[in-house]
Amino acid sequence: MTDHKPRLIVFAYSCAPGQGSEPGAGWGVVNALAEVAQVNVLVGARHGPAISEWQRTAPADAPTFTVVAEPRLEPYMKWHRIPRFLVYLQWLRAARKAAERLIDSGTYDGTAHVTFSAYWLPTPATDLGLPSIWGPVGGAVSTPPALWKCLGPIGLLQEGLDNTAVRLMEALPGSRRTARQATVRILQNNETLARLPAEARSNSRVLNHALFTECPPMADEEDGRYVLWVSPMESRKGPRLAIEAVAKTTGETRLVMVGDGPQRRSLQRLAERLGVAGRITFTGWITRPEAVAYMRGATTILFTGLREEGGLALAEALNSARRLIVLDHGGAGAIARRAIDPARVALIPPGSPDDVSTAIAAAIETHMAAPPPEVVPLLDKTAAVAELADSIRTAVKSKG
Repeated sequence: MTDHKPRLIVFAYSCAPGQGSEPGAGWGVVNALAEVAQVNVLVGARHGPAISEWQRTAPADAPTFTVVAEPRLEPYMKWHRIPRFLVYLQWLRAARKAAERLIDSGTYDGTAHVTFSAYWLPTPATDLGLPSIWGPVGGAVSTPPALWKCLGPIGLLQEGLDNTAVRLMEALPGSRRTARQATVRILQNNETLARLPAEARSNSRVLNHALFTECPPMADEEDGRYVLWVSPMESRKGPRLAIEAVAKTTGETRLVMVGDGPQRRSLQRLAERLGVAGRITFTGWITRPEAVAYMRGATTILFTGLREEGGLALAEALNSARRLIVLDHGGAGAIARRAIDPARVALIPPGSPDDVSTAIAAAIETHMAAPPPEVVPLLDKTAAVAELADSIRTAVKSKG
C-alpha cells in the first residue's frame, strides 16, 4: 500500500447509521474501510435522508456518499427476498454506470462490494478493471439436518425453496465470474468459503461483517438474574430451543424473550405445556435502547439461530454482556469464536433438538452459578480493521 490512503469505490446498496440488520452491517464495514482508505460509497436512495442527516455533524475525513436511485417498483417488491433481489440487480446496473463516471473523472485504486453480499449474486465491482475486495460475503449457511425438526412444516418448506434458489443462482455465469475475478475475497463464515469454486478460494479470509458493528455507549446495569433471548420469533431463529432449555434447568431460571413474530403464540403455548410460563417474559418489540438495557442486565444471553450468516445483535452482546451461549453454526459461531475471553462464551455444537436444549440448559446453570464477571467488550474491532486493511493492501498491491 502506498503512503497515502488508497481510493476505493464501494458498492453498499444497504447502508445507514443507527440501524440493525443489513443497513447497520453495511454502515459498520463502510466506516471500517474509511479508517484505512478514502472511500466513495454508492448507496441506495432510500438511505439518502438518514445519511444526509448524519453528514451534518460528520468529521472531515468521513466517507463520501453517492446516492444511486432505485427502480420505481422498489417500494412494492419487499414481500419476499426474490423480488427484492431482482430490484437490487436493477440497482446494480445503475450503480455500475455511476462507478464508471467516477472512474472517468478521477483516479481510484480499487473497488469494494460490501452489501448485499451473497456469494450467489454478481457485482460489477469485480468487472471495472480495478483491483477488487469482494465482501464480507455470505449466503451459504443452512439449518443443520439434525435441527430440521425445529423448523416445522412451513419452515422446512421455506428452507428447501431457499436452498434450491441459492443453488440455481450460484450456477449463473455472472455469479461464478464475480467469485473468480475478485482480487481479494472476504467471507462471512466457513460455510460460504466452502461453496466458492475451487479456483476462487485463494486470497480469501473469513471476517464476518458483524465484527465492525458500531456499538453505542452503554450504562452499567446490575445482574438481573435472567437469561435473555433477542430475535424475531421465527422458526429459523430457534426460539423453541430456548424455552425447552429453560424447562430443563433446575431452580427458577427466568427467561426474557425480546421480539415478536409468527411463532409467538405457539411459543407461549409451549411454555404453558412445559410448565414454565410463569418464568418466561415475552416483551414484544421494544426500542433498541430498551433491548440494550436488557442485554446489560442479563446474566447470560442466548443465541439459537439455526442459519445465521452474521449477527449484529450477537456482536452487540459480545460488547456488553456478562456471558453468552451460542449455537456454534454459521456466522454466529464465526463471530463468537473471535471472543477475547472464550471462558465467557459457551459454544453449543449442533445436534438433535433434545441434545442442543440439554447442552444449553447445562450452560445456563453454569452461568447462573458463577459470580458475575467484569463486563468488558469481548470483540477486538481494531484487530478486525487491521485484517481489512491487509485485504486492501493485498488488492491494491496487485495493481502494480
